[in-house]
Amino acid sequence: MKDLRSENDNLSPWRKKRAMLTEQLMEDALKELIKLEAKIDYKTVCNMMEKLASNEHKEFNALIKSSAISKNQIYKNMVSIAKEKAKSFGNKQQNYKTDGDKQLEVFQLKTVIAKKEAKIKELESIIDRANIVTNNFSTFNNLSDQINFKSILNDLVDFTIKDGSAFIDSVGNLVTEDNHNILISKRIIDTLEVKA
Repeated sequence: MKDLRSENDNLSPWRKKRAMLTEQLMEDALKELIKLEAKIDYKTVCNMMEKLASNEHKEFNALIKSSAISKNQIYKNMVSIAKEKAKSFGNKQQNYKTDGDKQLEVFQLKTVIAKKEAKIKELESIIDRANIVTNNFSTFNNLSDQINFKSILNDLVDFTIKDGSAFIDSVGNLVTEDNHNILISKRIIDTLEVKA
């Protein structure tokens, strides 16, 4: 099978296409599981995705494992939404559609808020570990001996990659997953010997 990633140094179009195909395939798999009134969990979703996958899905590595779903908030939300839909379809004597939609919306918002709060706390702890005690730029140079930049950058690189909000591109820069802006350049990563 041809690896399309080799045709594009940036990988941006390939990654976007893969993400789109994965989400579309997962959505189709969830609809099929709901229609079949089957159990909905990460494993059954992956199995159904494999059954429904076209050659294009396979070509772009759109098939994922259950561990990938558990690490991705979007995929986790899609599975949760499908589970809620399956519950409401399964209980035909009571109509939960309106209430269920509202509850689902609240659940999604709480998930987003919790994720943002967790990110903020982690980044705050990284800043705290940096031991920066002044906001005065003129004294910043004097602090350079007290601040462990290598440790801070290692923490930031590790956190953003694990969180899925950034990745190391083909050049070696740390870039954002959504719009591919450079967060930390390869030169800085190499200079401080950051483990990427």
